[in-house]
Formats: sequence, C-alpha cells, structure tokens
Amino acid sequence: MIKQLFIVAFCLAMNRAGFCQDSLWREEYKEIQKLANDSNKVNRLNQLSGKLLYTDPVEASGITHEAIALAEKISYPLGLSVAYGSMANRLFYEMKLDSSKLYIDKAYSLVFKSNDPAFRNQAALLINRCAAIHQQKQNYDSAVQLYLESAVIFTGLKDESKLIYSYYNLAGIYNFLGDADKAIFYARETRRIAFGSGDREFIIRSLMAVGDAFVSREEYDSVFVNAQQGLALANTYKMIFAIGKFHSLIGIYYSRKRELYDSAVFHFTQALNAYQKINTRYDIAIVLQNMGNAYVKKKDYTKASLYLTDGLKLSQELRLDQVTHPILKDLVEAEEKLGRVNESLAYLKQYVEVNDSLQKRNNRKIVNELEAKYQSQRKETLLASQERIIKQKNLLNYVLSGCVASAILISFLLYRTYRQKQKLQQQKLNELEKEKQLMATEAVLRGEDQERSRIAKDLHDGLGGMLSGIKYSFQNIKGSLVMTPDNQLAFERSMDMLDSSIKEMRRVAHNMMPEALVKFGLDTALRDFCNDINQSGALKVIYQSFGLENTDIDQTIAITIYRVIQELIHNTIKHARAGSAIVQLTKNGDQLSVTVEDDGKGFDTALLEKTKGMGWNNIQNRINFLKGKIDVQSTPGKGVSVHIELSV
Repeated sequence: MIKQLFIVAFCLAMNRAGFCQDSLWREEYKEIQKLANDSNKVNRLNQLSGKLLYTDPVEASGITHEAIALAEKISYPLGLSVAYGSMANRLFYEMKLDSSKLYIDKAYSLVFKSNDPAFRNQAALLINRCAAIHQQKQNYDSAVQLYLESAVIFTGLKDESKLIYSYYNLAGIYNFLGDADKAIFYARETRRIAFGSGDREFIIRSLMAVGDAFVSREEYDSVFVNAQQGLALANTYKMIFAIGKFHSLIGIYYSRKRELYDSAVFHFTQALNAYQKINTRYDIAIVLQNMGNAYVKKKDYTKASLYLTDGLKLSQELRLDQVTHPILKDLVEAEEKLGRVNESLAYLKQYVEVNDSLQKRNNRKIVNELEAKYQSQRKETLLASQERIIKQKNLLNYVLSGCVASAILISFLLYRTYRQKQKLQQQKLNELEKEKQLMATEAVLRGEDQERSRIAKDLHDGLGGMLSGIKYSFQNIKGSLVMTPDNQLAFERSMDMLDSSIKEMRRVAHNMMPEALVKFGLDTALRDFCNDINQSGALKVIYQSFGLENTDIDQTIAITIYRVIQELIHNTIKHARAGSAIVQLTKNGDQLSVTVEDDGKGFDTALLEKTKGMGWNNIQNRINFLKGKIDVQSTPGKGVSVHIELSV
C-alpha cells in the first residue's frame, strides 16, 4: 500500500549519496573557481551541487545559487535550467512541493521549445520531476501520464538507459494501484535496461524495483534474494538510501514470511539509521510503521506504541494518509493490549476517519483531478490574457474560445466518468451472477460426494459383508462334503470367482470414497492412489508432496482435489498413451499448488474450449468451486502439463 512513497525519494537520493569526504569536494570547488566564466564553469558547478545535495544540502544550495547567477550573466539557458532543476530537487527533498513546482516551471520554460538533444534531455528530466510531485500528492493519473511522456522523449533521443527513471516509478505506482501485471512489466524492463548498461546505480535501482514488485505479489523468497544482492552492492559503493531500502525489504521478508521479528526489527533499525543520515522523512515514517507493526506481531506492545506514535506524528505532518492508515490500525491494537482503552478508542475514531477519507479519495480521484487540471488551465489562461491584452486588443476572442473548449472537454470527461460508473455497476452484477453459479456448483458437488460416500459405505458394509459371509459358509460346507475330483475343481473355481468379486467390490467402493482420504488425509490418499496405479501397470506415476506434513486440509477441499487429480490421471491413461506421469503438491502458507504432467502424445489446448466431455467440465467446475486457477500447457507430441493454484 505504501511502497510508492519510497520511489520518489530514490529518484532524488540515488544521484550519488556516497560522495567523497569534505576535503575532496572543496578541492574540486577550488579548481572550478579557476575556470573562465563560461558555460563549462556553470556545468561544473551544477555537477558539484548535484553531488553534494544529499550529503551537505546547505553547501549545495550555495553552489546552485552561484551557478544561477553565472548562467544568467552569460545568458546560458541550458545551464540555468539545470540549476533551477537542482533548486527544485532540494525543495522537493524538504517536502516543499509547491515551491519545487515553481522552479520546475521556470526551468522547463527555458528548454521546452528547443529540439536540441541536450535541451530535450533536460526537458524530459524536468517532466520526470514534475511527475514525482504529482505522485507525492497521490495524483497518480497525472504522474503516470508525465512519466510516459518523458519516456517517449528519452526513446526519441535513443538513450534507453534514461528510461529507468520513468520505468522505476511506473512500477511503483502500478504496485500501489494493484495492477500487478504492469508493475512487474516495468520492474523487469528496469532490470533489463540496467544490466544491459552495466551502470551500478541503474543495477541497484532495478533490484529495488523488482523487489518492490515481488513484495506486492507476496513472493517474499524472491524479495530476500534481490535485497541481499542489492545490499551487497549498496554497501560496496556506500549508497546510503539504497542501504536503507534493502534493509527495509529484508525486514519485510523476516516479518511477513519468516515471522522472525527480532531479525525484522534489526533490519528496520538499520534502514531507519540510513534514512536519518540523509533525513528522508517519508521513508522514516514508513520504517517507523514497519517497526511498530513488527513489535505488535511480537506482542511487545510498549515498544510498538512508541514507534507507531512517532510514525503517526511524522506521517500526519507530511499528510501521508497511506502511511497513517496502517499506523492507526496497529495503534488501536497496541493501546488496547496495554489497557489504555480511551487511547485505543481515540485511535480507532481517527482510523475510521482516515479510512473513509481514502475511500472517498479513491472514488472521486479522477473527477477531482480533472477539476484541478481545469482550474489550473483556467488560471494560466487568465494570466496569459492579461499579458496579451496589453499587446493585442482582440485577445478576448481567444480567451472565449479557450473557455468553450475547456467546458466541452470537462463535459466530455464527466460523461465518460458516468459511463465508467455504469460499467462498474454492470461488472458487480456479473460478479453476483457468477457467485450464484458457484453456489449451485458447490451444492451439486457436495451432493455428489455425499452420494458417493453413501454408496461406498453400503457396498463395503452391506454387499461386502454378505459376500464374505457366503465365502465363510462355503468353506464350512467344503469340510463336510465328499466331492469327486471334477466337483472339487468346480468348487475351487467358484471360490476363486467369489474372491475376485469381493476384490472388485472393494475396489469400486475405494474409488467412490477412498478410506485413506477420510482417515489419514489428502497426502496419504494420493500416495495410495498413485501406488495403486503403479501396481496396475497401466501407468508409472511419481508422487511428490512438499509442505503437507502435519497439515490438516478441510475435507471438502481435500475430496475435491483428490477427484481432480483422479480425473486427470484417468484421462492420461485413457487418451495420452503415456509411459509415465508426475503428480506434485506444494503447500506454501495458505496457498496450495498442484501439478500433473505426463510424457504422452499431447494435444492442441484450443480444443478444450470446444470440448463437451463431462470429465473436463467436472474438473473446471471443481476448480471454480474452490476459487482456484488452472493452466493447461500442451502441444502435440510433447505431453501435457496441468498447473492448479488455490487457497486452502
């Protein structure tokens, strides 16, 4: 929910946080002062200011002002634009977003009209910074539009490495908006470009982007691997912000996956120390929230209250509702456990207010943002009209035309918003219809399994007992009768047929409701089923299970999974002409994945959409009943692989 707040800070803090000692930059400054007052000196001053911005912002500000004065004196627009951009960076770093935007506007006005590659590159960087401001203000629609706009410029300049600035932030925004596909796409694009360039800063940035994407997808083992690799690089090159970020990711891994809260607190503390060195206040607020949450999970409510209170004060000061929301939730629990009921109720009231505010903001986000854009355009139009009235008396026609066009645009956008609401309502209706279908399927499947259990019990207890009694009676009769050799042979043949009938009856009863499934659980039942198939000689089946030891799975779910695997293996025997198959079950937390593969003749998966067979329909209905996902991969001649994922 709050990962997007890391991203803006990283764009600013990764420039070169590990710059050298004080004496070295002062020596460089003395060398710059010896240069002639020309564009080269302005460029060198801007470069030095950028290096110092996050280690000594006061000195950086002084050098930036010197660059501004010289650039104005020699009329060097590109250097002046870069210097204004540095001022915007510093103000953004201090969370003075409106002042930062003013300097971005001044910088952009100096370069946006030129087609020179250096000017276009500077314009794209400024657009990125403007997008960061929108992102910080949670205007994600505008932020995405501007990041994509800068990406188009960088692509036109054939400088793919600069796309990292846009792609990194886009991955973070889509993580927050819940669009996992776009988030992982941009994160992987960041990694591809970074490793292709060989630039260590870009490589570290890409590891952070991919790490954030894995956190959003709850793939915490991958988070840990990426963070360990990134932390080693960040420590080597003394990149303070990156050190804090990777420690934070490792802390999340230990807190959410391993539940090793002492280890989580250690890494969150390391992250907090790093962020405090460069005073990135929004990242400090996030780490305080994670620290407090870890202590709540650890049941150390006193420390949890301390960290959460500090985090709440900072997040409210910075107006970071997305951080304030989880902090208040944890404070309600911590204060209640400490016996401070009044404080807990007060935090609960704040939590409800913030929660309502977030929901309203999400519901009205597009309309409010469009209105803000319209008001901004209106102000700019009025200012422009005042300047042009002095030069041209007929400007009124242009202003009226602009107002009419704006009104038409707003009307169109409001209509589009209305249509989108209608689509959302239709989508909800479709979801309700699907839910009804699932309930009907559930009833059918439960009835089918209950009937199978009843018939299996009747066969085993009723018919099975009768056949066993008949066999016992025949054996007693055999001892009291004198039979000819031919009669003896016929009697033995009849006893063999009776034994076969008993075995067949038991096999049918077992298939209808395996006794092992009821008594010993899914893992044992599937292992027995695969062993039975192996003993029959029809197919060689390898069974593997991971994480199912001492695991109690709901009987309805277990029966459904057993039937699906049973149907898949029977399909393999009937149709695949396979020599061997693999059945694999893996349980990770509350997620269960099932894989069934064979080395048979395969088929075209497009045929599944047209099939009317009961077997495949039963499989799909059972998976839909469990709200799972099924993926079938096959091509003629290369076997079949079926992968199923569901929650248990």
